[in-house]
Amino acid sequence: MGLALTLPRLVFGPGKLAELPGEIALLGVRRPLLVSDRGLERAGIVATVLSAIPDCAACFLDVPENPTAAGADAAGAAYRAGHCDGIVALGGGSVIDTAKLVAAFVLTDFAGSASLIGKPECFGPDVAPLIVIPTTLGTGSESSPVSALHLTPDGAPIGTRSPLLVPRLALCDPDLTRTLPPRLIAATGIDALSHCLEGYFAEPAHPVIDALALDGIARVCADIGAAIEPAGDAARMSLMAAAYEGGVAIHKGLGPAHAVALSCGNQHVHHGTLVAVALPHTTFLLARHLPAKATKVACAMGLAVEAETDNAAAIADALTALITGIGLPVTLTASGYAVGAIEALVGDLVASPFNRTSPYAPDAIEYRALLDVILA
Repeated sequence: MGLALTLPRLVFGPGKLAELPGEIALLGVRRPLLVSDRGLERAGIVATVLSAIPDCAACFLDVPENPTAAGADAAGAAYRAGHCDGIVALGGGSVIDTAKLVAAFVLTDFAGSASLIGKPECFGPDVAPLIVIPTTLGTGSESSPVSALHLTPDGAPIGTRSPLLVPRLALCDPDLTRTLPPRLIAATGIDALSHCLEGYFAEPAHPVIDALALDGIARVCADIGAAIEPAGDAARMSLMAAAYEGGVAIHKGLGPAHAVALSCGNQHVHHGTLVAVALPHTTFLLARHLPAKATKVACAMGLAVEAETDNAAAIADALTALITGIGLPVTLTASGYAVGAIEALVGDLVASPFNRTSPYAPDAIEYRALLDVILA
């Protein structure tokens, strides 16, 4: 059975924010709700985007860094109070994931997002038109069918997957990332790389998705260093393309690096940072078990390829060098995450739904050995 691929209309490039009014009109939206966060308000980006939405009916700017059901419910209340007929989501994954759930429940009889989180079978056909404008360089939420929200602020995020969560339009303007702090460029860029890597390794093969994933791998590896520099406009545009490609790769599924990041997603450590800690080790396992794909990954990363059996270690070493080179931590302790009961965390990792979409799922022994390394 083939994989159905649902993608948004894509408007991409510097200065493309100017096309937002026409795109809103094209969707028939007359009274949009703008969903964003206070950080982007302080950076002046909310005001910039509002100047392109003359008929904005309401704003909700209180999306938390780790998105919650309560935040989605509050945004939904703003939508209904403003008699809105569409949503513009401006921000990173937290904002876009929140807006996706709002779009899914606000036209229904559901009281709020908790009725839908992790329950895509409850989705109905009525979804509010959603335009997303990413301001980070890695989550891929602008092109993925997934939203991840926390039922409670201190709980682990729960993913919800449905083609109905794919936005109607992704407007990707790299000019909006110029104020992004270097550490966030690094963390979100590695998140994009992880989506491309794990999506590419996922089975079955899909020629379109796999081609985009390999291109995304090449872009991040080549350009993430320059993207964190003030003059890195071209590199940031390349990473924005990789982020979109990573979101497409999510359609195939993810893997054990995301099992780690989601299982440890309860202490307000940035998701991309958690992914970076695990990615060299989990990619080594995937590459070792899928040597033919590892060869293509190594080529995309710009590594010298001599024999398929040599690539797993080379890929892992290159990822570690890339991650440390942009200043990200390589252990959970250095990331600020405090591990409690080790065996309970191992159980969470083994039970993670990402193991179901990975072509190779580590067992409890392998996950325990991984924790021994990343806790060092």
